Order: sequence, then C-alpha cells, then structure tokens
Amino acid sequence: MSVLVILMVCLLAVVAAGALAAPRLRTRRLRERFGPEYSRAVLGHGGDVHAAERELADRLKLLRGVELTPVDAAERELTERELARIQELFVDDPGTAAADADRLLSALLDKVGYPEKGRLGAVSVHHGEFVPEYRAARSTLERAQATRTGTEELRTALIALRDLTLDVLRAEYPAGRSRAVRPRGITAAPAGPTPSAG
Repeated sequence: MSVLVILMVCLLAVVAAGALAAPRLRTRRLRERFGPEYSRAVLGHGGDVHAAERELADRLKLLRGVELTPVDAAERELTERELARIQELFVDDPGTAAADADRLLSALLDKVGYPEKGRLGAVSVHHGEFVPEYRAARSTLERAQATRTGTEELRTALIALRDLTLDVLRAEYPAGRSRAVRPRGITAAPAGPTPSAG
C-alpha cells in the first residue's frame, strides 16, 4: 500500500505543479504574442492582469473564425509602389500623404480579411509590435483634421502607417494557423525614401 500512496502523492504533486505553472505559461505566451499591447492592456485594466489577459484572449477568439489571406506578389508590388508614391508626396503635402497612407493600410486590412468590428484588436494579434505607433498615428491624423499638425508629427505618423502596412503586406497567413508568419529576412523596412521633415 505504501507504494500506491507514494504514487498518489507524486501524481498530486505533478498536477499541483502544472496548475501553478499554467498561468505563468499563459502570461508568457500572451506577452510574446502581443508585445507592447500586453502592457497596454494591463494598464487599461488598472493593473488587473487577469482582466487584461481575458481581453487579449478575446482578441484571439475574434480571429478564430476568420480566414486571413496573404497578399499575392503582384498586389504586394503594387502596394509597395503606392507607398513609395505616398512618401514622395510627403515633401509637398504631408497631411495628404499621411491620410493616403492610412487609406492604403485600411484597404490592405480589408483585402487580407481583418474584421471591421474590433479591427485594431484583431490586428494586434499578428502585428502587436506595430500597434502602439499605429494608435499614435491615428491620433495624429484625427488631430490634423481639427487643427494644424506639425510636419514632424505627420512624418512620424506616416512612418508608423508605412511600417504596419509593410508588416501586414509581407505576412503569411497559413491555413489553420493562428499566427502570422513573416518570411525569413524580411522586416519592416522603408519602401522608398524616408519622408523628410521638408
């Protein structure tokens, strides 16, 4: 009987260790997946890690039934050329260039298949490292409509829009996988010249 008791105690110890490790593992996975969005969610919930992690898990659920489609090579090239044109336009008309970059990104997100409702949360699942700058860019564009916004702010907004566009553009969304995959060696690099603060 003592061997059976020892085995039961060992089994209970393993189960208890697993139960204690599971939340830490979930936290680590969410931090890796969402990058800076994880910290933003925790702050947004007043430091409540459990509430933040529920929100991030809901973002993952939002995309479960959505099939994202990678952009084909021809469309990718067309979009990269349009980004280059927008960056050149920035020298003469920063506000229009930033607004055009925002429209280009929105059209790309539609084409890839990101849902309209909860779009930013859905985008953060695959491109979380670019979302904070994108949020700042959207804020800048909204202020630019109401007031005069400085060229440097618009340049920063354009760069954030460009970087997220390139990341979405170059991501692969394999069927049955919940995580976007970037081809090896491709990072969010400039498409054409970096807009100057003209």
